[in-house]
Amino acid sequence: MQHAAEERYYAPLNSMSGVAEYSNSSSHIILGDDRQRKFAGLALAYQRRISARRWMVWDYSAEIRPLLFESDPTLDGQRITLTIDGKSKVYEERSPEQFPIENVKLYPDRTYSGTTLEGDSFTEVFHHELGRRWTYSPGVTPLCFSVHLLPAHRLQPFLASTAGFIVSTRDIPEFYTSAFNFTFSFGGGVQVFSRERSSFSLGYRYYHLSNANTGDRNPGVDANLFYAAFTLFKRH
Repeated sequence: MQHAAEERYYAPLNSMSGVAEYSNSSSHIILGDDRQRKFAGLALAYQRRISARRWMVWDYSAEIRPLLFESDPTLDGQRITLTIDGKSKVYEERSPEQFPIENVKLYPDRTYSGTTLEGDSFTEVFHHELGRRWTYSPGVTPLCFSVHLLPAHRLQPFLASTAGFIVSTRDIPEFYTSAFNFTFSFGGGVQVFSRERSSFSLGYRYYHLSNANTGDRNPGVDANLFYAAFTLFKRH
């Protein structure tokens, strides 16, 4: 009976996956406030089937992220261009270190014009020098649950949710927040069983990062995370 069930459904009892994931930006989707954050990483996942039915398979999995990087926009300095009667001078001020900011849209160029005490017309342009810093942020996601639909088909849509944490080499996403952050996500995708012992998945996650108010500040980050996974398993 067990052999027949394994052959009937594309629902492996145990499987291992390699996952590549990327998010190009962040915005306020549900909870997070900081914008323009990026994520890029590689993960390993172990998955165990909990139950299999005719139309649905329920799985538990755990993930580790030995390679995960988070990127923040930064304010690196300021450039001032002063023009008096057609003659320009440029003054630059550099920050001693990259200063992570909430949103680059809060730092537009500003132009002021007027007349000097001597009667000369002038224009002053303030330009913020913006950059980006990447922070190493490995993590563990011990709670992952997924529901696969149509388990008798090689192409299966699925829904998934996760909960875990990451530990960074410095505070993210801003100063005075925390290097330890909790994460959770939910989303879905499709898994294609192209061979007898392997499959390929494409998915999307709403991904949230927060220190749960353990730091002085907790702006939080919401990201649209896209990922691809290659899975290996043994068929009985």
